[in-house]
Amino acid sequence: MLNPLEKLFNKKNWRHDRKFDKKLLKKNDIHLLILDERWNGLFKDTDKTVEIIECEKKLKDLLKREAHLNSELKELAHRKKVCMDTIIKLTEDVFDKNDEQAKEKMHSCEKEIKYINERTKKIEEELENCPDKIRDANLELLEHTVNTVYFNMRKNQKRYKQLEKLIEVTSHKLQEYTEEMETLCQNDTDVYSYFHDLLGGEELEKLDREYFGESFTTLRHDKNADKDNRH
Repeated sequence: MLNPLEKLFNKKNWRHDRKFDKKLLKKNDIHLLILDERWNGLFKDTDKTVEIIECEKKLKDLLKREAHLNSELKELAHRKKVCMDTIIKLTEDVFDKNDEQAKEKMHSCEKEIKYINERTKKIEEELENCPDKIRDANLELLEHTVNTVYFNMRKNQKRYKQLEKLIEVTSHKLQEYTEEMETLCQNDTDVYSYFHDLLGGEELEKLDREYFGESFTTLRHDKNADKDNRH
């Protein structure tokens, strides 16, 4: 039984530039592709398309934005704590001593806290939407990846069939060449054996030098010596 993701990738259902049902894919909890070594490995022999490069950049930018917002949120929380601590320290000077300088500083802290609260609310709202944006960008990257990789796989299958036929033809040719070589070798061996028995080894060496040259005679002599040593 195929799961929803496998059904989408099934060859019968696939076509180039297919748009996936993202609602269905969301159920599969697809991890971040750009952090996946196997995903990166898909492009060892396959060039990334413009769409994949752009989508990859979009996903990276979203992740950087999310990290930046979280960092800013922590910084704001620290600033707010500092302001709150300052206000507590200034309470006596402001209300008991009616210190104008302390009042001004407290007002500045209150203003800062108001800004921090407003900014924190905006950041939290943006952060709330980040996971969906990242998930959509990741699924879009998956979509472009599958369309590209499967398109190349289809080309590979075509080439595979061509190579299969070439290997089959070459195998037959290799067998034919091997059989021909063995036949020629056996014929030469039979002829050499006949004339060796008929004329003798000394006369046969003369014929070898006359027809094949000194190097062939030496090679023949070495081969015969090896045979004798093995026997």
